[in-house]
Amino acid sequence: MKILKTVFPLLAVALICFTSLFPSCGVSTANLSNVKLCSSSDGNPCGDDLSKFNADVQVINCTASLNNAPAKTKVSFVWKQESETVGTAEVEAESGYISSTFKPKETLPAGNYSVTVKIATDNSQPITKNFTVE
Repeated sequence: MKILKTVFPLLAVALICFTSLFPSCGVSTANLSNVKLCSSSDGNPCGDDLSKFNADVQVINCTASLNNAPAKTKVSFVWKQESETVGTAEVEAESGYISSTFKPKETLPAGNYSVTVKIATDNSQPITKNFTVE
């Protein structure tokens, strides 16, 4: 009986500690799918997934489906030319369609570009879309 009187309170304390610490780990079932690039800025998800853009493109839009995400899930977009960051964006959303637009201020130099999309959780795998400017 003495063991039960000692074990149960210790188990209760351990359970409370575990449940209060676990949410801070940032593990989530949220995920991204259907990541696409297009030159449309009409507010709709990209229909076609483009991998080449003209140097005088006015806007490059990256859209994705955010799945199993609670409200205020943070998603980052990092736009790069080669290895140099040329733009960043962070959005807060719940499950549904998300997007980021890259609007060049001038004609883009020809070369290789990318955008990396990542959910701000510990277990999220980033998705990188590569594209070229000609």
